[in-house]
Amino acid sequence: MDETKYSILPICGNTVMSVVTLGVGQDVNAELAMQKRIGNYSVQFFGADPIVEGNDELFSKVGTFFPFAVGNSSRMGTASVLLNGNYVEKRVVHVEFIQFLKGIIGKIFYDNIWVDGEYAEYELFDYFVNGGNLDQEGITVCQFNMEFHLPNAIRKHQFKKFITRIFNDQRYAFFRPVRGNHIRLYFVNFMNPDCTKKFISE
Repeated sequence: MDETKYSILPICGNTVMSVVTLGVGQDVNAELAMQKRIGNYSVQFFGADPIVEGNDELFSKVGTFFPFAVGNSSRMGTASVLLNGNYVEKRVVHVEFIQFLKGIIGKIFYDNIWVDGEYAEYELFDYFVNGGNLDQEGITVCQFNMEFHLPNAIRKHQFKKFITRIFNDQRYAFFRPVRGNHIRLYFVNFMNPDCTKKFISE
């Protein structure tokens, strides 16, 4: 996210955070900063990126790395990936979002998810709305950052529909802490009592 990521840290002691990065992009500065703030044994990082070179070794210093893209279905497909400093289209393995969170990582409570999937974010919208895929699988997300890349007319419509739905759902408050070439928003779950107790008010 060029490469600012936002998170509220826990207000309660003796807790462990689970943080997911979708799209490592050869940058773990945010993970290192969080690790320094709350301690190496208090945060578990899980990162996914279809490009192994430059990401596996780097991310493995802070957490567990997974060599694939994450989307709304498990498949072989095209993704925009960072290679040698440039973004190019490449055929890569995709793993469906729920399968990644619940089946591979094996958790149903996530403190923060950082989504920088180079256009993959658009296919994840339905997961975060009330009654969506995450709710159907009993998965809680307390916070998430999402970068929306250069929307065309269709993606602008998808974005408008998503933000309107998030607003009407009244689960996540959202903020725009960074202005840049892309739209970058930070979402905080004020509806789930476990999230609010952990991050907002005991």
